[in-house]
Amino acid sequence: MFTALEEKQIKKFNHQLSRNITIERVASRHTSNKLFHEFCDNLTRLMPKIQISRVQSDAHDPPRILIGGGLHYQAIPTGHELQPFLEALDALDSGSMKETEPIQRLLKKNNMPTALTVFISPQCTFCPQMVRRLIALPMTAENLQLTVIDGTLFPEMAKIQDVRSVPTLLLDDQFRWTGLVSLEELIDTINTRDPVSLRPASLEKIIKDGGADRLAAMMMETEKLFPAFYDVLTHEKWPIRLGAMVVIEEIAGKNPDLAAEALIPLWDRFHKASIQIQGDILHVFGEIGDPRSVPWLDTVLSGNFDREVKAAAREAAEKISNTDT
Repeated sequence: MFTALEEKQIKKFNHQLSRNITIERVASRHTSNKLFHEFCDNLTRLMPKIQISRVQSDAHDPPRILIGGGLHYQAIPTGHELQPFLEALDALDSGSMKETEPIQRLLKKNNMPTALTVFISPQCTFCPQMVRRLIALPMTAENLQLTVIDGTLFPEMAKIQDVRSVPTLLLDDQFRWTGLVSLEELIDTINTRDPVSLRPASLEKIIKDGGADRLAAMMMETEKLFPAFYDVLTHEKWPIRLGAMVVIEEIAGKNPDLAAEALIPLWDRFHKASIQIQGDILHVFGEIGDPRSVPWLDTVLSGNFDREVKAAAREAAEKISNTDT
């Protein structure tokens, strides 16, 4: 997997590390999972100070290597990409990068989660330069995540994002750059984003990081429920859905009118949702406590719905009734 020159480079880097450091390998059923397993085995053989913790993911998640809290490698960093990868390990070892201080100053205005994705290919000679610039960001900002994706290894992901050349950089799946981009331009875009435009992945990250109250505060501050929030509130994964329900309950307790804006969008999704999500939507209706949802609850109670869904409708109706009294 590694050339003789790369093996020499890795062994030399192992001696430079000041301590043992741990990175994670996320395993999955993707066809490329074996390559990630082989890479990590070879890496630890040549670099004993690197310890790999194996994490089992959802069957549909891609395999990847995690460095620190914010750098995800969906790529096998050999060849041109080896040096940026080693620099990321060095930053994890030392706790900083040379660029940390100026980046911290530039990012000081950003208080929103940020999801960056850069598509690369092993043959691209410009990609390592781009990756080298970007890896300083997740090593500096706790609320920023960078995912490096090899578009040749994950062509299905490149197709979804319509990536036709590399490097291609995406910010929250909303902003796009092809070719090299300056950190100043990128950070300026990060700092000036409208929070209403945040994508589901960014909102999920807030929830996963325990920031449900922060997300609720962001929406109350803008006096808008973010459009992507409905995708999170009806997410197929229960822990994410639960976190979003905590958010809407927080808003309902402080700004009932704002929370009530969720009623129609959620009812529009109700009939196509799974039984579990239907029950959670009705639970949210009860937490919001707006009598305008009562006719919909009656529709469920008198219709051909699952017993658990009807039970959720009954509980929601009772809660709204008790709130009115």
